[in-house]
Amino acid sequence: MIHFVIGTRAQLFKTAPVMLECQKRSLKWRWIYTAQHKDTIKESLRTFGLPDPDYTVVSWDTEAKTMGKMWIWLLRMMISLPKGRKILAGHTGKKNIVVTHGDTITTWWAALLGKLFRCKVMHIEAGLRSFKLFDPFPEEINRIITSRLADIYICPGESSLMNLKKYRGEKINTSYNTQADTIDFGLKNCDKAELKLPEKKYVVASIHRYENIFNKERLEHIAGLLEKIAKKFIVIFVLHPATSDQLDKLGLRSRFEKNKNFELVKRFEYLPFIKLIKHAEFVVTDGGGNQEELYFMGKPTLLFRHTTERPDELGKTAVLSKLEEPIVEKFIHQYKNYQQPRVRISTSPSAMIADVLARFS
Repeated sequence: MIHFVIGTRAQLFKTAPVMLECQKRSLKWRWIYTAQHKDTIKESLRTFGLPDPDYTVVSWDTEAKTMGKMWIWLLRMMISLPKGRKILAGHTGKKNIVVTHGDTITTWWAALLGKLFRCKVMHIEAGLRSFKLFDPFPEEINRIITSRLADIYICPGESSLMNLKKYRGEKINTSYNTQADTIDFGLKNCDKAELKLPEKKYVVASIHRYENIFNKERLEHIAGLLEKIAKKFIVIFVLHPATSDQLDKLGLRSRFEKNKNFELVKRFEYLPFIKLIKHAEFVVTDGGGNQEELYFMGKPTLLFRHTTERPDELGKTAVLSKLEEPIVEKFIHQYKNYQQPRVRISTSPSAMIADVLARFS
């Protein structure tokens, strides 16, 4: 049996094409939901044509969007581990595989679940590294823990493969991430989404990393940088639930609302969001997944981070701002230099992963 473990929207988006490939091949699979994110998950399942989860680890009406709720959620996750046989529906042992993705707390929890119940563990998006233990936090730590637990490493490129030299286990280089398959689906279908786009030139901003939003001084600095961009463009600021809460807590929401060039909007479902960024001049983000999907789209990207675990896109579509004002101002004036043709691939990473998973079905 193949067990997919998913907790966040990004994990769902990037695992969906693998699940669909398994479904197409009639492989035996199920999926386990940890509910790290709740917002728009049901809608996203409908978008990709996927079933509801076979098992939900944490049943609650919110998500881990504050530090307090994150700790409550994590405690409930750890308490649930002894119920692993039930979570895995009795399909334990080395003939079964737990598939985990990315660099979230759900990622290493799923790997630990698999190990405790003697399943093989596959890590998709393995080998990404910033080589700074606390930047980003906790993602870099999550990656290291998961690498120590995994048996099969799905590496999205040569650099990721090289980063895992010291680890035993089977390593597969898919050359690209499953995001390539997801964005292909998104671009084919996004213009059907009901979303009215601004008539003027606009930029999309998405800021959600813990090191950015839970640091008052840094978030105020980011607000100032976004205001510089808003002098030239409409800025559509897409608010993750945690970001929205922090703007209220730190009294920053009114600062944006008073500026006529800002539009504060809730987080979108997948296809409307792809439509939004497709037609934007450029995107400001601190998300690794955003950086990657924008690379496949050929869209100019300004990273509000000090480092990135995806260096291959830098200088092509992406610029690492390090939150420095001169770099931001230079990008505003030269962003068109980073517009690239859409990246098209000949071999589906999801199909390559399904080839491996077929051994366990």
